[in-house]
Amino acid sequence: MSEMKSFIEDTAGKILKDLSTKEQRERFEEGEWANSLWKTIQESGLTLLGIEEEKGGVGGDYEDVFAILRVVGKYAAPIPLAEVIYANQFLATHDGEVEDKLRVVHLAEESSMIQSPYKLMHVPYGRYVDEVVVIRQEGQQASYSIVDVLTGEIEKNANLAAEPRDNLTFLNLGETKKLDLSFKEALENYTKFLALSRVAMMTGAMESVLALSTLYAKERHQFGRPLHRFQAIQHHLAAMAGEVAAAYSALSVASSFYPSDLGKEQIAMAKIELSANANVVAKAAHQLHAGIGMTYEHELHHFTRRLWSWREEAGNETYWADQLASLYQAREETIWESITHVKGEETHAGSTV
Repeated sequence: MSEMKSFIEDTAGKILKDLSTKEQRERFEEGEWANSLWKTIQESGLTLLGIEEEKGGVGGDYEDVFAILRVVGKYAAPIPLAEVIYANQFLATHDGEVEDKLRVVHLAEESSMIQSPYKLMHVPYGRYVDEVVVIRQEGQQASYSIVDVLTGEIEKNANLAAEPRDNLTFLNLGETKKLDLSFKEALENYTKFLALSRVAMMTGAMESVLALSTLYAKERHQFGRPLHRFQAIQHHLAAMAGEVAAAYSALSVASSFYPSDLGKEQIAMAKIELSANANVVAKAAHQLHAGIGMTYEHELHHFTRRLWSWREEAGNETYWADQLASLYQAREETIWESITHVKGEETHAGSTV
C-alpha cells in the first residue's frame, strides 16, 4: 500500500466535502458543469494519480487510485474522475507523457468505425470533456486517435443518476496511432479498470447511504420513540452495515490484486458482490426513510440512483459471473482447488482451509 494513501484520501475528502454538496449536485442535474469542483480536483493533482512523475504525473499506485474513487462515490461527486484518470494513464503509457486535460476514453468496435460519420455512443460526460481518446479496432489490432469534442456534434443522453452518457458524431477522427496490443486486450484493460472504479464508487455511495439512514433513524421519532429503538429498523441497519463491510473487503482485495494475473478474477468477484448488494442497501434505505426518502428534496436519491446506475456499468453481476465461470473453466484445477489452493486428493473431513 502506498504511503501517500491516507494523505490523498484526506485531501480528496476535504475537497469533496466542501464542493460536492447537495446544492452542487442539483445545479449539475439542471445543466451546470461543476467547474469549481473540477478545477480544484485538477489543481490537487488527483487526475494524474498513478502516473510516474517523469511522465508528468504525481506518482501513487492503483490502491491509491481506487481509494480516491471510493471518496468520489461517498460524496456523489458529479465529475468523471475515474474516466479521466484512465485516459491520462493510457496516454502516459503509450505516448510517454501526458497533459492534464479533461479527456475520456471510448472503445469503438470495427463495425461502428467503417466510414464517416463516426458515432461514439454513451461517452461519459461527453458534453463537458475537451477530448476523447478513441481506441479503434483494425482487424485484430488496436489503434487510437485523440479527437477534439468541439469538432463534432453532441446528442445529450444520461444514465439514471443524471450523469451524462452522450452520443458524439464526428466526420473525421484525425491521425491514428497503432498500439502494440490487440483490441481485445485494450477492451479488457478498460473494462477491468472501469469495473473496479465502479466497485470503489459504489462502496463510497453505500457508506453514505448507511450514514444517512443511521442519522435518520436517530432523529425520527415514531410512537414516542426514535426509530433506531425498533427491532425491525435495527435489522435494516445491521443488514446495511454488513453489506458495507463486505464492500470494503471486496474493494480492498480487488485493489491489491489489480495489476496481477489474479486481478480479473478478484474484480469479477468484487463487481458481482457490489452489483448484487448495492440494491439491497438502496432498498433498505428507502424503506427506512419511507415517504421522505422518495422526494427529490431529500439527498438520499443522489446516492441510490448512482448505485442503481453503476451496478449496470462495466458489466453487471450476470456479465461478471459469466467471466468468472470462463476463467474457472479454462483452468485444469477444480473450483474447490482454485478457492482453497488445496488439491482434491489432499482434502478430507475436517480439513482446515
